[in-house]
Amino acid sequence: MKRRSISAAALPAIGHPLDGGFYAGRVFFDGREHALIDAGREFQCDAQWWDRLGPRPSIKAAMSFEDGLMNTHAMAEAGSAIAQKVLRMVIRGTGCWHIPSIRQLEAMRSTLLQLDAWDSRHRSQAEQSFADTHGFWSSTANNCGSAWNLTMHPWCTPRTNWGKDIKTVRPVKTLLIKEATFIHQPYSDAPPALDLSGLASSVALAEVLERFVNEDTGRFYGRTDELIAALATLGSQA
Repeated sequence: MKRRSISAAALPAIGHPLDGGFYAGRVFFDGREHALIDAGREFQCDAQWWDRLGPRPSIKAAMSFEDGLMNTHAMAEAGSAIAQKVLRMVIRGTGCWHIPSIRQLEAMRSTLLQLDAWDSRHRSQAEQSFADTHGFWSSTANNCGSAWNLTMHPWCTPRTNWGKDIKTVRPVKTLLIKEATFIHQPYSDAPPALDLSGLASSVALAEVLERFVNEDTGRFYGRTDELIAALATLGSQA
């Protein structure tokens, strides 16, 4: 499952063509950022998450909420027909397609649904619309024989259904986003460190301290506010 990569500077606007599909935004998993790509409405299909007879499976390796490619491979190895089909897909001359994880479906809903071509609320026949009546399967399994799915409307939340139910599968792919070199130090709430390296050679500072510190006893005498005022004067003269 070697993942291809792309520079952040090469990413297009949301909904614009990218690597055989349409750019759907950034997702974070496995410690790295990835570019998420939607295959589009033309290549979605209706299917069962699990269409084989017998005991309902518990595919432990397909329970990632983020990594859809890993989930889809685990589904295919267990015998899922739709997972095997999607992994074999060549879309617009490109491969590496998989069934989105539930988090990837949520990311697509958050980004693509803002565009008219994907918005199914009032334009069900829009070019890339998520229009459907039964939700979209994710590749994220949940317990024995069930998996997570999502209806692509702003007010909907993820839910689980038995894998034998028929729902829509929308192929996606991801590209690793190359890590850029830092041009500055990461931000920190800690106060900046003071550079006191030049104090030892400051004659003016030594003269001020002699007025307030007894060299024989090492004790401070005088008023603190007067010492601060004298130090402030030095700072304004620097």
